[in-house]
Amino acid sequence: MRRAAVLLLGVCLPWPAPAASAAERAPVGWASTGTGTDGGAGGRTWTVDTRAELKAALANDGDPTAPKVIRVVGDISGHEADDGSLLGEQDYAPGYDLGKYMSCFGEDGSDLVTVSDSRFDDHDKALLIGSGDGRGERDRGHLKVTFARDLFSGIVQRAPRVRFGQVHVVNNVHRGRAPLYALGVGVESAIFSERNVFRCPGGRPSAVVADYGGERFRDTGSWFNGRPARLNDVASGLGLGSDVGWDPADVYDYRALTSPAAVERYVLRHAGAGRPYGRP
Repeated sequence: MRRAAVLLLGVCLPWPAPAASAAERAPVGWASTGTGTDGGAGGRTWTVDTRAELKAALANDGDPTAPKVIRVVGDISGHEADDGSLLGEQDYAPGYDLGKYMSCFGEDGSDLVTVSDSRFDDHDKALLIGSGDGRGERDRGHLKVTFARDLFSGIVQRAPRVRFGQVHVVNNVHRGRAPLYALGVGVESAIFSERNVFRCPGGRPSAVVADYGGERFRDTGSWFNGRPARLNDVASGLGLGSDVGWDPADVYDYRALTSPAAVERYVLRHAGAGRPYGRP
């Protein structure tokens, strides 16, 4: 069974790339707005390879909001007890509480997050922004997230799926068999998709966008198997309008790569832990 990957908004868990200049490592997208983010500079560095160690690192010796860098070595199962043993269904039955369970998967109302130069491999439900349709009182006006220059390989769905947030997905590469869907348009979401590359042999652009109670979606310049994806037409066929009410260019400075070859060349070289940092 494939494990779901859940976006933890507000904490960055990369393995450090080789040294680059401060200008090169400056955040892009939503994370560059407001007071910005320093990537944990000045805080403690944790190295973890178990769920218990990850929990301890997030708690950060009783100061969870302080700057910190967490290096994750290998895979960590969410179904792992503090002693390292794997939990089964029987372990969850006594006192099972759905609300407590869901509280482990991020924070309501998180904001100004960028996920860049990262890899997501072989998952079913990969990324969910917005924990529920009924969370508008906490999430509305927040969940501003940018996905830039990421690689999605073998993802079935939720790359990402969005509720409420203004989400910019730019210059990402999706490859592998055609997904159930890539971009999920949820309640009150405003996804701005820009110049993404989809390589799905035998697939069709209709597999990219799915409607989950949303009303609007916009794409500009994406490609599907080397041809214009025409995702606005796909969205229109689902009853979605193209006016998402915002434009990333009005919010922060960025430079999108403008050809599928340039996007793939950059992402395949740089995305993922331990790979060299580059400037697009």
